[in-house]
Amino acid sequence: MAIKIKRTGHLVLRVKNLERSKRFFTEVLGLSLSGDNRKGMLFFSTDFNVNHHMLAIREAPEGSPMPNPEKQVGMEHVAYELGSFAELQEAYRIFKENDVRIRHTVFHGVTKSIYFFDPDGNLLEVYCNVPPDEYKNTVPNPFGFYGSIESELEGAPQKQGTVVP
Repeated sequence: MAIKIKRTGHLVLRVKNLERSKRFFTEVLGLSLSGDNRKGMLFFSTDFNVNHHMLAIREAPEGSPMPNPEKQVGMEHVAYELGSFAELQEAYRIFKENDVRIRHTVFHGVTKSIYFFDPDGNLLEVYCNVPPDEYKNTVPNPFGFYGSIESELEGAPQKQGTVVP
């Protein structure tokens, strides 16, 4: 019999500069600081009553190498779900205003996503779900790669078969 996991609880990242990363996760991504262990570790959540922390950060030792999600074994990225396409467009605008390095935008079938890097080069994703009634008749694989959505994020109409409320 297998273990019955309820959900993924949290992610812990080592960062080069604790204060710089704290600003990024609170001011750019909008996570609330939910705790500080007073030993160099900060905790963040979107709703403390639902999950005391979904992310924790701690400063890496001086001289630690930077992550390279393209070439190393380990975590590739973490994804954060947004509630609507308008929220995804707002995230895109905020990323542009804050010079956040965007890797790419994509329609996957099941999601519309923005992949981006935090200040330490960790790959992250924000996405909104595409309703199954939308994508089922337009894409052969709901987990595929169906092109950039950058023009839609900038205000062009969403393409038929990909519309997210």
